[in-house]
Amino acid sequence: MGRERRSRRPDENRHREEVIREVLTREGERLSQEVIRKLTSDLGVSRATAYRMIKTFRSCGAVTAPMTRPVGRPKGARVLDSARETLIRDTIETFYLQPSRPKFSQLVREIAKRCLKERLPAPNWRTIKARVHDIDIQTRARRRSETE
Repeated sequence: MGRERRSRRPDENRHREEVIREVLTREGERLSQEVIRKLTSDLGVSRATAYRMIKTFRSCGAVTAPMTRPVGRPKGARVLDSARETLIRDTIETFYLQPSRPKFSQLVREIAKRCLKERLPAPNWRTIKARVHDIDIQTRARRRSETE
């Protein structure tokens, strides 16, 4: 389901491996800026990609890792600071999970208002939605109406 990088062609990867192997054999561990510039023009890649290829080659002997690497953040990764995470969690608990549940848009505005009061940047609505969905559906239903 995750996005992955795919190699363009096996023969292109072989060519890149040969070029990098030859450069590393000839130049050793420390590569000058001029060598990197020549390598990027020979391979038709950016400087960052050239360094990434060299790093991968040094670690596993190939330009592309044996397993293709996923692109982007790992699923479920949290990037907000703890203050905003706590603020979101508390607001969901005290404001949103009530018997007369307010609209989701009202929750987003309430969190933005509380963030402004604390001088914190407001999170994106998708972040808030993810935090609401992290709460077990039965817990949400039970919190909204204690009788069910």
